[in-house]
Amino acid sequence: MGLKDNVMVFMAAFYALIALASAIDDGASRRMVCHYTTWSQGRSGGASYRVENVPGNLCTHVVYNFIGIDEDTYKLVPLQREIDIVQDGFGRFVDLKKTYPELKTTIAVGGWGHGGTKFSKMAAFRDRRKIFVQSVVNFLEEYGFDGLEIAWLYPGNPERGGNSNDKDNLIYLVEELKRAFQSRGRGWEVTVQVPLDKTRLAIGYDIEDLCDAAHFVHLIGYDMRGWWNNFADVHSPMADRSHDVANFRGINVRDGVQHLLTNRCTPGKMVLGVALFGRTYMLANSQQNSIGSRTTGPGPAGTYTHEAGYLGYCEICRKFLSRSPIAQSPWPKLWDDVGLCPYTYRGREWIGYEDEQSLQEKVNLVKEKQLAGIYAFSLDLDDYLGDCASEPYPLTRKLYEYVKETKDCGNIGGFFNRDEC
Repeated sequence: MGLKDNVMVFMAAFYALIALASAIDDGASRRMVCHYTTWSQGRSGGASYRVENVPGNLCTHVVYNFIGIDEDTYKLVPLQREIDIVQDGFGRFVDLKKTYPELKTTIAVGGWGHGGTKFSKMAAFRDRRKIFVQSVVNFLEEYGFDGLEIAWLYPGNPERGGNSNDKDNLIYLVEELKRAFQSRGRGWEVTVQVPLDKTRLAIGYDIEDLCDAAHFVHLIGYDMRGWWNNFADVHSPMADRSHDVANFRGINVRDGVQHLLTNRCTPGKMVLGVALFGRTYMLANSQQNSIGSRTTGPGPAGTYTHEAGYLGYCEICRKFLSRSPIAQSPWPKLWDDVGLCPYTYRGREWIGYEDEQSLQEKVNLVKEKQLAGIYAFSLDLDDYLGDCASEPYPLTRKLYEYVKETKDCGNIGGFFNRDEC
């Protein structure tokens, strides 16, 4: 073979390598979706959390929570007009892209407090959906958001204002939003929050059709347990434990993800949600403090979150600090070896939560199943003040390592080191 032939072979191999590296880059790009909550700015003193605190360098997407549906007009409506409009919350949020040009901003409609009745009424008729869809398009155009997240909790559930028609109507709504978005040609996305609880899935979600219709589905991988169950437990277990019987069997992150995959949801559309908060309980007997122990109600409200049965990681981590005024006696750091989550207790107060180790277990599952990425709820619940770590946002930073890793794996160097990618 002559010199010319060798050069041609070399060039062909080189260009093939470049093309392969480019393909790897496209496939390796992963989502880290962060959530911002407007109500967290109401915390007193230096604990107030505002739009300008959002660490856009640790997120690929960030979601503004929440906007609502007007029950009479079926249009989008601000839920906190003072923050959203008067203080220009929407505008300031979208302006994050000036500081972080690659960041995508999304608006979430609904949420737990919003309920499901307004969704159900709006989605029930085509004319109402048309009004809603147009209002969404107008909103995205006016403020410059990059998409809409539907947080309808939960379709088909009569206790949440739902009915049996919600399952089909949700599909129609998502399809009509997607068509309207595509017609504008601006790359807008429609995403949908979906529970991992198989009972809720059965009554409100046609999994395969919904996954086909939406750009992405955000899997709620938390709040599977809580003080309302009357026994102490971590709220985002990875697998069944010995006490998970009857209705609790299979209600865990791994089985929930697998259920969607089995029902033909494309893994590349699935984003696993993780919590930056814990669920708290009051034990019936302080001497009976293992997982599954009987409880009598929610634990006390926190300094920042002000909700019984619920603490942000920013409140939980301070309990372990020797200098903290609330660390009067030790809070042991314990681990659920099967559920792969941490918990702690002191006296009658019991807390199941997430830490860097448990979040890594979720990341491992995302990588194993080749899902699209992770979303974290919410930024203001992480240790955003840096009270417990060398840098603020220790949990968010831990999750972003996964995104950075996949970015690194997308270059030619990553091609030669695929075992670590």
